[in-house]
Amino acid sequence: MGRRIAHGIENKWTFAVGLLLLLMFIAPFSRLVYNPEAVEITGDKVNMYRSFPGDALGLPRPWLSYSETVRPLTPEHNSGQSCTDKGGPFKYDRAGPVGDWSIEWAADCTSDPLGFAWSARWYWHLGAIKFAPVTFEHVVLKNKTK
Repeated sequence: MGRRIAHGIENKWTFAVGLLLLLMFIAPFSRLVYNPEAVEITGDKVNMYRSFPGDALGLPRPWLSYSETVRPLTPEHNSGQSCTDKGGPFKYDRAGPVGDWSIEWAADCTSDPLGFAWSARWYWHLGAIKFAPVTFEHVVLKNKTK
């Protein structure tokens, strides 16, 4: 009977650890350290308004990697291909609530006369562990003046 109880407790711990690991890689835990709040895209310039929740606790800035994708809105534009850039992991060390960068590398996708869809994912790296990403998306519509 003692072995049965011990085996039951062991199974519960295995289940709990497995569930925790599953959540780490599915739930957007990366938002605990990097929180994108709003984005403005003008031409090929991106301004991301973000916060680092760990700053309030005095924690060091996180190591993050990213995947940024630009997709033309017209299915035939750029032969239907999206444009993607990836980088990191690197440590965010710039202070301030706004990050800015260029997406000129995606010119084949941003040149769609209708507009484009921009999306980005940031992954938190804690040692060898890579947590599920936090994502942000934005659609840029171009004005047609005739």
